[in-house]
Amino acid sequence: MKKILLPFLIVIHFGATSQTVSTDTIPSGVQGSINPLTDNRPVHTGDNLLDDSFPSSWPLFGSDIRMKIGGYVKADFIRDFDYIGDRYEFELGSIALEGSPERELGGISTFHAKQTRINFDFRSKAKWSKTGKEFPLQVFLELDWFFDGESSRLNTRLRHAYGVIGRLLVGRTWTTSGDLATLPGTIDFASGDALYGGRTTQIRWQDNIDETFSYAVALEDFAPQIDNVYNLEGASRPLWPNIAGMVKAKSKNGSSIQLGLDVFPVSWVGPASAPNVNKTGYAITVGSRLVLKVTEYQDAFVWGGGYGEGQAHKIVSLSWDGKASGALSPTDLTTSPAWFAYAGYNHYWTKKLNSNISTAWSGTTLADFQADETIQKAGSVHANLVYFPYKMVSTGIEYMWGTRENKNGVEGTASRVQFMVKFKFN
Repeated sequence: MKKILLPFLIVIHFGATSQTVSTDTIPSGVQGSINPLTDNRPVHTGDNLLDDSFPSSWPLFGSDIRMKIGGYVKADFIRDFDYIGDRYEFELGSIALEGSPERELGGISTFHAKQTRINFDFRSKAKWSKTGKEFPLQVFLELDWFFDGESSRLNTRLRHAYGVIGRLLVGRTWTTSGDLATLPGTIDFASGDALYGGRTTQIRWQDNIDETFSYAVALEDFAPQIDNVYNLEGASRPLWPNIAGMVKAKSKNGSSIQLGLDVFPVSWVGPASAPNVNKTGYAITVGSRLVLKVTEYQDAFVWGGGYGEGQAHKIVSLSWDGKASGALSPTDLTTSPAWFAYAGYNHYWTKKLNSNISTAWSGTTLADFQADETIQKAGSVHANLVYFPYKMVSTGIEYMWGTRENKNGVEGTASRVQFMVKFKFN
């Protein structure tokens, strides 16, 4: 294993300095961290959960359980200069195309606080009755209000709901093959559409190989998007779950690289007059964070990408049309090859002033018989400036530009400015 990943470790240690303090000791989302706009905590299992300090937690009296409440209030003020169908996040698939009626509507201003979230973290130990051996135990819940539709835009949404005992995780959280630690820090909730996989219900086993390497394997819920061009009878019915895995290497200064793999079914089940097809799709992903000591503060360069077949619905920028995984014909089911790539740089001007610049691109190859209006390529650029007047308060502004292109070559571009104020608690 170490021989296979040796080239990646060389890259990781290239950015290392004599400073060996792990960035795990620096809370995310505050000044001085590698990515101050990242508020998603890593998923821990096993001994990693046994943090005696468990900062800002308190005991539930009458039990051996400790509890922590976290989250933030975030208000966003958005000005669109062109028509974007999603007013709350910069979804590239919602950009209006040149010559479309929506294009003539132009931009709009939007104020909202939908990204506000709250989470509850419970930790304890569970004892095996037969042997008396104790295992770390955690229950984690997180809620926000980020529905896009007008009818549900202020409804509560379940982001995470999972339990951990020892090395076993069961519930809903981020897909195993993705790595949020390598995503660029953006004020925009969509992260430049660089996110792969999203959150899903799963059963995961996660463990450390040694101080450098860790791995995880999981069975995950899976819902491919099949383009039923000819309106054939039947439905997409996956016959088995997504099989996901990852291997991650991390250096002492916080640099890391992760390789991920997904293998999943893309199936269509219908009557005798329609095709009954079961194909196997796959995705190979990579994500990395390189910590750089440019000034007295630590900057970070992040990058990632992936390629596969039938997985385009897991790439945010390609999933807007709901036709991303493959296309159904009267005789067969064609899976769509797709790719994505992103890169970003996080720089500290001072301890309280930070900037991120990033870009993300993606594309897919569509079947000949799919509609010309289906999205085929997309890309974006983000740049921001964030100020931290206090430890738990931040404010910033971000400019973003994006483009989408359909199968027929028709394009659309749009730009947006977003200003935010965020108050963290705990």
